[in-house]
Amino acid sequence: MGAYQSENRGVRIARTTRVEAGIADGPYRLRGAADAAWVPQTYAGGQGWGRRINDSAMAMARTIIPVIFLTMAFAAMYLYMDSTLPYLADAHGRWLTISHLVLPVAFLTIHLTNRRYGPSYAFAQIVATFAVCGVVVLFGSASVRHLLPAPILPSVREVASFVAAFFAAGFLSIIAFDGARGPRWWIAPLLGSLVAGLTFVAVYYPLSFAGTSTQWVDRMAINAALLCAAAVVGIIPYWFLRGVVQPLPGFGGY
Repeated sequence: MGAYQSENRGVRIARTTRVEAGIADGPYRLRGAADAAWVPQTYAGGQGWGRRINDSAMAMARTIIPVIFLTMAFAAMYLYMDSTLPYLADAHGRWLTISHLVLPVAFLTIHLTNRRYGPSYAFAQIVATFAVCGVVVLFGSASVRHLLPAPILPSVREVASFVAAFFAAGFLSIIAFDGARGPRWWIAPLLGSLVAGLTFVAVYYPLSFAGTSTQWVDRMAINAALLCAAAVVGIIPYWFLRGVVQPLPGFGGY
């Protein structure tokens, strides 16, 4: 018992000696003002507002190119809505178009943005792209009709169904991609594309064609199979673009 008390007293003396001596290393060093993790701010807040403005400008600059590419994909889907392919005709005629093949490209642009900047920027890309398209429809629809050789005017129901389906598919694909990114580089784009494709068809076809004479169940199944195949094929361009679109620090290089 006396030996234990002597050993315990020796440990307390050693700790007191370290603190009083101001030793700079070891786990017993006292934290000082230099150890603060936050950045000092003045009451004026000038540096804080300047930094916020700078960060906002940087975020907007980073989303410009992703928004442009996603907008181009939407424009291509709109332009080729009537360009049917000589496959998969039904009682209503040929329904498979080039737009169905462009849709996976739109998902690929979201994956690349997610790889480079993370899920918040990928989600901002979708929101900003829909905002740009909405502004064009509201204020420049007449000009767009003159520029297009053969404008296609989908119904309001189809447009609303597409927006809802793509928004849900993009959001879930962002979550799947960000959760699966890692050393196995192909899992994240594959899983993200599969989630995006299956979510899109599960939302779009019932909203667009439920209650009509269109055989939308068969089309939904065929389109889902095509999007799953496109998810596998999409790994190839993603692999080629990995060296160009490098992730920012903080994502582990994946």
